[in-house]
Amino acid sequence: MASRKELKKQKEKTSQALIDAALELCAKEGYASLSLRSVARKAGIAPTSFYRHFREIDEMGVEMAAQAKTVLEDCLTRAIEKMAFSALKKPDDPALLIKAVNQNTRAFAEAFIACFKKNHLLLHFFFQERTGNAESVRTAIDEAWKELSGLLVTVMEKFATAAQTEFADVSSIADALLSGLSDCCRQILVHPETKPADVSAFAAHRLSLLIMGAIAMARHSKNTL
Repeated sequence: MASRKELKKQKEKTSQALIDAALELCAKEGYASLSLRSVARKAGIAPTSFYRHFREIDEMGVEMAAQAKTVLEDCLTRAIEKMAFSALKKPDDPALLIKAVNQNTRAFAEAFIACFKKNHLLLHFFFQERTGNAESVRTAIDEAWKELSGLLVTVMEKFATAAQTEFADVSSIADALLSGLSDCCRQILVHPETKPADVSAFAAHRLSLLIMGAIAMARHSKNTL
């Protein structure tokens, strides 16, 4: 007879099998098309067994959002660790500033895209369902998005310190950075033949434009006061 520990482990394994099956179906058909039967069939279990793990599809969707948040926190943290925020000797020198921003965004993008590739189904679901129709799932993703955006707030604050400037609305900039990353990641799924290095280069370029634009606006605002 199986012990409680063994039964719990088996239940967790089956729950994850259901989530993995749902993610594969999402990538092909979209979250809105999921049904209890289709997910159970894909996972290789009886439809009635689904209820032993989740009360409904959207409860499973909320758990998928939670897993995606954990993975994204790790992806962003690893990417941020690749960046260097030493103060610029000549912060007003455009060439030095552009070089520093480009070096950082390149290191960040390469680390993030590599992490995304390993978890592309889960993260695609997260980015895609931010504007989905399932309210409970959308709410869970929105709450996670705010926390993840907070990690990028610290990045922008470090950029501001290095460039000796100050952003008026750093939260909006961080949100734009996260949105930019999600758009770049979708390119991998829409165009799977695209090389990760090309996606990383595209992401780095886009992030550099956002950051340089934010710095330019901050300096302009300061000079016009």
